[in-house]
Amino acid sequence: MAIKKKIVIAYPAMMLGGSTTSLLSILRRLDYECYEVDLLLDTHTGEWMGQIPKQVNLLPPAYKYPNNNVRRLRNIFTPMYWMAVIKSRTIVKKTHQPCHAVQYIEMKDTWTYRKIEKEYDFAIAFLEGRQCKLVAKNIKARKKIAWIHIDYKDSKFSPEYDYESMRIFDRIILVSKKCKQSFEQLFPTLKDRTCVIENILSQQHIQNLGNEKCKLQVDDNYLNLVTTCRIAFKSKGLDRAVSVMERLKEEGVLKNLRWYILGDGSDMEKLREMITLAGLSEHIFLLGMKKNPYKYLKDMSLFFLPSRWEGKPMAVTEAFMMGLPALVTEYSSAKEQIREDIDGHIVENSVDGIYIGLKYIIENKEKINQWKKNVRGTDYTNTSEFEKVIKLFLEN
Repeated sequence: MAIKKKIVIAYPAMMLGGSTTSLLSILRRLDYECYEVDLLLDTHTGEWMGQIPKQVNLLPPAYKYPNNNVRRLRNIFTPMYWMAVIKSRTIVKKTHQPCHAVQYIEMKDTWTYRKIEKEYDFAIAFLEGRQCKLVAKNIKARKKIAWIHIDYKDSKFSPEYDYESMRIFDRIILVSKKCKQSFEQLFPTLKDRTCVIENILSQQHIQNLGNEKCKLQVDDNYLNLVTTCRIAFKSKGLDRAVSVMERLKEEGVLKNLRWYILGDGSDMEKLREMITLAGLSEHIFLLGMKKNPYKYLKDMSLFFLPSRWEGKPMAVTEAFMMGLPALVTEYSSAKEQIREDIDGHIVENSVDGIYIGLKYIIENKEKINQWKKNVRGTDYTNTSEFEKVIKLFLEN
């Protein structure tokens, strides 16, 4: 009997989201006769904890102190933490990019993680940022792989605070060609280590979840838009879309449009307040975080994503799998993901672009029916990407 290859995958938590869906797709397809797989989560939390395959060995939490309150208390009495906070504030004053402060603190606080004594054949950081620092510094493995889901340039990340950990990795996976190009521009010395593996999805699995009964009743007399995303203005641009809808309402063209938003996040209360102040409570509905968002998609008209930046959002492909075309801003990989006027419509990534795009679909509703026929006649499954993962495990 062949010796199983030992793999550890580091990930924050089993929260709802595209990267978690991709991770679960990989875990469901691995041959556990060939691989011994450990999953290292920061904390054992998240709506999809119950979706982890039983063959996967769930390690104790990566954090030394998994309880948030205990961890915060330990930080208060740790000089190293306060030195990092003070330095991070100086960085923000200089660069005006809060994400640089986050990167710096992540670079300095890997002490909050346990050292993993077991040695592996492969260690995978399945998310950019903190997970890459954890795998680079606290895990021993013959080969290390970083899996980056964002466009480094569009998200304003600085290579200065990540290079120390990124140079440790033997392979660096990006989820789109454009993400790869952006990464290589910022990390030119690591260019020969990069490759593209798209987020992995099974259309049958998404459709099975989508076919579950949904209590929400959608009125077909309206043009019903839906968005599933983290409620974070900086990246998702929901604030821009609310402003546009307020303008359309003032012009008297919004009366037959409704927008449903599924998700939660740091800007949820700001979003709720914006909707109220704009008088849009009869047009925009916040449904919150849903364990199964797919069942809410099937009766909608169009998937809507007004993001300022994205890597390659799985939410768009998941919407396609549920038969919905998409209206999106031109994030970095939009043209790789969407066939213009076939799967939907890509608009300029600006407030004016969103305004023109929404007005276009309001005035040309017949377009949506044609896009729906195209989308429902296409198989968006890309599980062939899984073979690229296996090839990585076969490298010497």
